[in-house]
Amino acid sequence: MFKRISVFLLAIALLMSVTACMPDAIFADDVTSGSEHSGSRDAADIYSFKFLLGEEDIELPVKYIVISARGWKISETAETADDDETAPNADAKKEDAKVYTAESVLESGEYSDYLPLSKGESVITARFYNDTDKQQSITDCKVVGIRLDAEYGTVPSFVIHKDDLSIGSRYDDVKESCGTPTYVERALRSTGEIAEINDVKLIDTEEETVSTLYYKLAEHSFISFVIDTLNNVPKSVVTVTIENDAEPYEPYDYSRELKYKSDSVDLYKGPNLLGKTFFDLSYKFEGNLYTLPIPVRRLIDDGWEFISNYGERIPMGTTADGLVMRKGNQAIKLMVHNYDTKYAHTAINCYAVNMEACLTGPNVSILFAKGVTLGSTEKDLVTAFGKDFVKKHPVVDEEGNYSENAESFRYDAPDMTGCYIEKTVGDEYTVYSCVMPDDVPTITLPVSITDIGDTGVDLLGGIRKHIDIYVANDTHIVYKFYLQNCPEYVVDENKIIEEQLEAQRKKEKEEWEKQQKEKEAAENKNS
Repeated sequence: MFKRISVFLLAIALLMSVTACMPDAIFADDVTSGSEHSGSRDAADIYSFKFLLGEEDIELPVKYIVISARGWKISETAETADDDETAPNADAKKEDAKVYTAESVLESGEYSDYLPLSKGESVITARFYNDTDKQQSITDCKVVGIRLDAEYGTVPSFVIHKDDLSIGSRYDDVKESCGTPTYVERALRSTGEIAEINDVKLIDTEEETVSTLYYKLAEHSFISFVIDTLNNVPKSVVTVTIENDAEPYEPYDYSRELKYKSDSVDLYKGPNLLGKTFFDLSYKFEGNLYTLPIPVRRLIDDGWEFISNYGERIPMGTTADGLVMRKGNQAIKLMVHNYDTKYAHTAINCYAVNMEACLTGPNVSILFAKGVTLGSTEKDLVTAFGKDFVKKHPVVDEEGNYSENAESFRYDAPDMTGCYIEKTVGDEYTVYSCVMPDDVPTITLPVSITDIGDTGVDLLGGIRKHIDIYVANDTHIVYKFYLQNCPEYVVDENKIIEEQLEAQRKKEKEEWEKQQKEKEAAENKNS
């Protein structure tokens, strides 16, 4: 179930459109261009994570003791079978990386790499996960991933319950059964390096590639099919990976919740046009125009649906994290905030305060001002930001020092107080965090003005309105967007308490009057 976050309760604020810009010197030269990915979003009911292994039905996650009782055991000499192939652009395993064996101990929240499991001559590989709050032996942990590889030992009989997909199935069979993938990676046959993701080229090469189709709900909830030549048959499934760390859930019928609508939801006015600048926070997402925060029911109207049990009510003024919605084979993970000042609501009557788009999922079509999208270049960002931002000084480190050689820099807009861009250079990505001021409201929600103070730790952080843009250091293209706008507001606690007391007094009065009438009726009857 989702995690609840307490928020500061201050005056509501939404973003004012600003014209913001950035110097060309910040960005590297163009390396490769990209285009907005589009295509059909075929719904596919393939996320039960059930399959037939030999004669046994398996549903992930499953306790190791269950599959070991069915004969699948970690080989006595087993070591980590492969690097984590689920991570795009994963580096080769370092010499000092942890090697997993049957004797390994997993820390709380730790995932293992894939280990070989054998049953007679048949071999599969499995990933383990410790979902407890303490250390556990790997054999006491859950199996959250199963991989079958035609080139790794003898492959057992295996069938995904959806249309009998298995090793040796054809590419067309997968597409027909599962629909459009969340994304497709093409890797160099010689090195395994990722050369292309969907239509976005990461490497200019004519070398032969191998394709992997991903159907993905979350980082550790997906099914992937590696397509290559098998037994001289091209475009065949040679590897299947099924991974899921989420426990099964009971579907929640939220149709009744749609009949009621919070007053705050009616106040949302979506944009009619794409933002003129990158800082408008108005953008096109899967063909629809939005401005954060967005009523969740607006997403439902546009074809998104919940895929988990999120019928729990969210108290007023709080935020729930980890809600997942799906449209076809794209899934988005949301934080939602309840802006009602009187009642708790399910997510249907709350606002989504964040959005994410990434080449490796959710690989949604997203478009900002000036045509910036996934696969755009750093030069595209220059056009979007412009040239009005002025480089200040490197971001101060934890010791209070800064240097011109530091890897983080801040750029301020002289005429726009509180608006800045922070550039942080990492190992794989350069992140441009575009932070906007929180003090200019553009809509009014039904809130009062009395501050009741901080009700707990605010896990959203002090920066509540920002866009993070990830640019791959090797290709200089936009790899990921993360947007957040969760305005704070204030609730008049005394007014709410008084309203609650008044409601209680009214209820007690009605009950007393009812009792009096019943008493009088009884007396009249007896007389």
